[in-house]
Amino acid sequence: MLYGIKRPISINDETWEKYQGEVTTNVLLLEKQGWAIDGIKAYAKYINKNIAGKITPGDVLACIDKCNKQTQLVGSEVFKKMWYAWKAEGLSAFESKQKLKMLMKVTGMDGIDEKSSAEELRCIENKIDPSLEPDDKFWRSLAGTVETAYYSPPKTNFNGVAFEVDKAANGIYSQNEMTGKLGKRVHLFRYVISYQQAEYIRNKYPYGTDEEKLIRYLKESGHDDWTADESARLHLKSYNNGEIFPEGHSNANGGVNIKVVTNNKFHSEFIINGDGKFLTLLDKDATQDAKVNCSSFNYARCNNEVHTVLDVDPAGEKYNYEPKFREEARYIHDEAGNRVKNNKNEFKKYEAPERKDMWEYKDSVRKRQMKFKNEVFTCIKQ
Repeated sequence: MLYGIKRPISINDETWEKYQGEVTTNVLLLEKQGWAIDGIKAYAKYINKNIAGKITPGDVLACIDKCNKQTQLVGSEVFKKMWYAWKAEGLSAFESKQKLKMLMKVTGMDGIDEKSSAEELRCIENKIDPSLEPDDKFWRSLAGTVETAYYSPPKTNFNGVAFEVDKAANGIYSQNEMTGKLGKRVHLFRYVISYQQAEYIRNKYPYGTDEEKLIRYLKESGHDDWTADESARLHLKSYNNGEIFPEGHSNANGGVNIKVVTNNKFHSEFIINGDGKFLTLLDKDATQDAKVNCSSFNYARCNNEVHTVLDVDPAGEKYNYEPKFREEARYIHDEAGNRVKNNKNEFKKYEAPERKDMWEYKDSVRKRQMKFKNEVFTCIKQ
């Protein structure tokens, strides 16, 4: 009665009883996962419209079973209707965190931490609808929820002095830090999203390199919501000022990786090596270069302070949220698998070049960026 479930047309009492049982079981699951009432009402509205009002009696139980499974698949039609019904605007930091906790439960991320394996993280990708494309507005909605949860500065007066600090202390405003178990899981989810988006592009077309498929996607989608001009500095990690790159690093196209971002020209990220291959952390055949210089979804909207808080700091030593297997890949090892030390008795580690040293890569990066952009625009004109 709370959710207004309607009886499908022309079904007998036995089928109606089974139907009610299937719906009740799913509603209880949604409640246990932490869905807001508005989200569950959207589920009820969806099945009332698309099953109770349309499906023939003989198919109704199979259809409700399929729909119930779709509520557990991030990005499916019914999931998105439930997500959007849970108000996106006007949420407090606390409410946004509750929404993120629900998402972590649905995906299974609530059982993941920095010690989890690549295989365990890769399995989470199965909880995302494979047809959910990188430019879908759902990803912007998720990013906005994360920003509200973890970057909502306390209000200030005209002199810039914060007031209602007591509310901030009680969590009504976020503290500009992605802390705690939830923050860690939300951070790790960035790699799952990036892997799913890379797989979407790879599976959409039957032939070509990853780069060629992305070019075709940008052309066929008709979007101008992308750029290849973002800096790939953090994805050019090497040792000894670029003289030693991780295993698997390509020497093609100047030996540089480029970054292409889409979905608001920032959220969805693709790191492409010189051979035209995506570098993603969770690939089954991920090279050391892919693990060290991989892509990750961006919760921020541009490269600013919010990006530092939501995306950069959680991946650094300040938090130690990064997967252990990725961190280990960043060290140089000998043939026996032991970390190698330098003459300062420090472990050798692949690091991104300093901004002042990026001039060394300037020409190669510009050529790669121009080549990519020209191929997209040429493809569009054809």
